[in-house]
Amino acid sequence: MKSFKKQTCKLLSILLTTSMLAMSGCGLFDDDYDEDYDERYEDYLSSDNSTSGGHSTAGGAGVNTTLYDSSAVRQHQVQLKGNNQDKVTIMLYMNGSNLETDDGEATTDLSEIINAGSSDNVNVVVQTMGTKKWQNYSINANHSQRYEVSGSGLTLVDDSLGQLDCTVASTLGDFISWSAANYPADRYILIFWNHGGGPVYGFGYDEWNSDSNAALTIDEMQTALKNGGVYFDFIGMDCCIMSSLEVCVALYDYCDYTILSEDFESGLGWYYTDWMSKLYNNSSIPTTELGQYIVDDMVSANERDTYAGDNSILALIDESMMRVLWTAWTDFAYANEAALLDNNYSRVVIRANNGRIHPAIQEKFPVDSALVSRSGIKDYFYSDYYSDEESYSLSQYYITDIMSLASTLDTAESNALRSAVNNTLLYVRASAGDAGLTGISITLPYGDSTFYADLRTIFNNCGFDSKYVDWLNKFVSAEGTSSYYDYSDWDDDWDGWDYYDDDYDWDTWDWFDDDSYDYWDDWNDDSWGSSFWDYWDYDDFDYDYYDSYYYDDDYYYYDDDYYYYDDDDWWY
Repeated sequence: MKSFKKQTCKLLSILLTTSMLAMSGCGLFDDDYDEDYDERYEDYLSSDNSTSGGHSTAGGAGVNTTLYDSSAVRQHQVQLKGNNQDKVTIMLYMNGSNLETDDGEATTDLSEIINAGSSDNVNVVVQTMGTKKWQNYSINANHSQRYEVSGSGLTLVDDSLGQLDCTVASTLGDFISWSAANYPADRYILIFWNHGGGPVYGFGYDEWNSDSNAALTIDEMQTALKNGGVYFDFIGMDCCIMSSLEVCVALYDYCDYTILSEDFESGLGWYYTDWMSKLYNNSSIPTTELGQYIVDDMVSANERDTYAGDNSILALIDESMMRVLWTAWTDFAYANEAALLDNNYSRVVIRANNGRIHPAIQEKFPVDSALVSRSGIKDYFYSDYYSDEESYSLSQYYITDIMSLASTLDTAESNALRSAVNNTLLYVRASAGDAGLTGISITLPYGDSTFYADLRTIFNNCGFDSKYVDWLNKFVSAEGTSSYYDYSDWDDDWDGWDYYDDDYDWDTWDWFDDDSYDYWDDWNDDSWGSSFWDYWDYDDFDYDYYDSYYYDDDYYYYDDDYYYYDDDDWWY
């Protein structure tokens, strides 16, 4: 097990000033987009008036400088009373789907919550949906229900819902508003439970939905959260691959923190008993402390359970830093465009389908059976319990780890990006098999026009910077679409998060404080609308990369992981 970043919440004292800007409801970008902004911004940067404050980067006609504004760090909006006086409502949006029908994984987690006990200050409400067979607690699979969960078990509180579809915005929005009206609190927590497909494919697989590809996309999440009318202490997703910059940006208006997984989750997912017990004992426990318990509990549970557990990673993310991270990322991305297009930097991290892999993915992605056999994954992961011979890679979702990318492309913008990631990820822990991941990803659609078409619709509906969404189209025809970058050298050199703690002095960053140069003017709150997308309709995945690495080579088993050995270097 490798611990990336074990530390209590940084107060961000370097970043915060007395003149903070509270950003509730305004979005990551402002509404009044100035069409002339880009040209004037570049003119400004190339003029003598620009100040780099010790951080300057070459690019374009002049200096492409990353500017930092202390007001870009939003104040946290949930203010705790303290002394165990806070009223807390946890909303568990539980879509059991095939995970419950086949293996009872949803009711296993409900048992973990029951085992945590109870508290007069904490209410846990769950909405059950999306599965054709609940394995325990007499939950009705023929229609959706709402329960209170406590140490004494489940108490049915609403049996009038009918069969709800978890993949539509109104279902989530109604659950949020109902929960807040019936269980008012000082502190609200929302947890998504089911399958996850990243920032493009979204959340959820509903067994009762005739469209097996339907899901709740991040633009639909925004609509639901907006209509639900609740601001959350944190939003957690007990599902796969949702820890991306795009997801965090989409949730910016609605929570102080997020807790998300960058990799596929095993069937175990989160472990609820211990961290919920701590919340019951102290309803005023700081989120930064509670988040660490959630992260530790999940990774430790997966490490303990050698049968159902798997490699895992979970991150506590500070949503107040999204403006800083978005700026650092886009400055880095635009300045390093040629390098990004030259290689496919999506992470090649292979997982078998013994976890929360969406059934639609299993149907759509072709599987190279020779790859599975050569890699040894088949022998380890598949027994009579796992009958399908399938494995999947993060690269099929075009997931690129931001920190490893910034460390691989060691350019003038890299320090700022690494520091922004370091200050955004408050706590990250991973098992040994996920040592090559650092907590948060970015989506670069290498060589896939269908995927980009879905991305474009969803990102535009979310109100993302239109310039950036257009820029991503370049990756569809990038030269390096089939040439994967090998991160093994960077993985070997990774020394952990402490290395980055003091690598950049944010205090030296300056900002051109003129409204006419407002960097954050691309958000469009009027861009709400439903998204129509041909879900999972991917181009065939290119396994040529793997063939060159796995053919006629030896594999070694160590500490629950397989390693490739070529007589010179270890490669995971």
